[in-house]
Amino acid sequence: MFRKNAIFLIFFLNSCVENLVNISVLNDGSYIVHYTSIGYKDDLLDSDFKHPQTNKEHQWITSLSKKSDVETNEIWEKETILASPLKTKLIFSNSSNLQYDIEVSKQSFLLWEEYSFKSNIKNLEIDSKYPEIERFLNINEDDLSWLIPVKKYIFYESIKKYRNQKKLDQITTDRISNQIETYISYIQEKEYEKEFSRKSSQIFSEALAPMKNRLPSNFFLDMTLIINELEKEFEKNTDLMLDNFTFSVTIPGELKNTNASLVSELDNTLYWNFDFNDIATNHFNMYAHSIVINNLLIQFFVLSIVLLFIGLIWKKRLR
Repeated sequence: MFRKNAIFLIFFLNSCVENLVNISVLNDGSYIVHYTSIGYKDDLLDSDFKHPQTNKEHQWITSLSKKSDVETNEIWEKETILASPLKTKLIFSNSSNLQYDIEVSKQSFLLWEEYSFKSNIKNLEIDSKYPEIERFLNINEDDLSWLIPVKKYIFYESIKKYRNQKKLDQITTDRISNQIETYISYIQEKEYEKEFSRKSSQIFSEALAPMKNRLPSNFFLDMTLIINELEKEFEKNTDLMLDNFTFSVTIPGELKNTNASLVSELDNTLYWNFDFNDIATNHFNMYAHSIVINNLLIQFFVLSIVLLFIGLIWKKRLR
């Protein structure tokens, strides 16, 4: 708990969004998804957890309304619902948003039907992307030294992507790395960490200004696009730090197995809850399986066997 609170202080977050995702599995194996997010309006409109938008494949209906005032802060509710049921897998893979998928399937057999729900929330890979941040967790909230390892990750990951795209030679790559290290050392020596609160692309351009004439044409333009994309991903990760998620699934039939954290016996609804800590370094997987037995068909099958048996006995007696 202490570490979690420390993280919140570091990133200066002062808002919280409750995200509810309800999946209703229908008898034919199709499903409806209903999103509800509650919080401050600006937080509902940011990009860390985006509600789906209408595209060529699916139509979504979205509404935004004010719920109440809490100490002069307006609380809003955003709702998005799938316009019609679907049977295909939903995949949200944009790295600038929460990445996850939803899959529902149905298998029909002679005397029963089986339903399956699966969803995987991709982990944020905080430990591999920003490994140096952990040693900055207990610092004072006014200390911005935690920004340095973040910016370094963005810079070096951007250079790596640029090299793959443009085939930058190793000598130039080493010169860029040395220049970045020199710039960072200067900032640390002068205690100008506040400079790193600016956009990463601006810092990168300033750091490499002394050698800009030795860099490829359009280098800064190309790098800005790559850096901005990585910065969006980092902003998504930090914005998610005070978001809470609840996935609920209503599924037909008798539940056979699930890893849900709560099962409501009243309406056969399953619930999963997770937050930033649950997806920071690990995937969060959800699943449920149920079975619907066709009692009428079973009764008819048993009755047919009984009648057939009686018929055979009757024939023997007639003989």
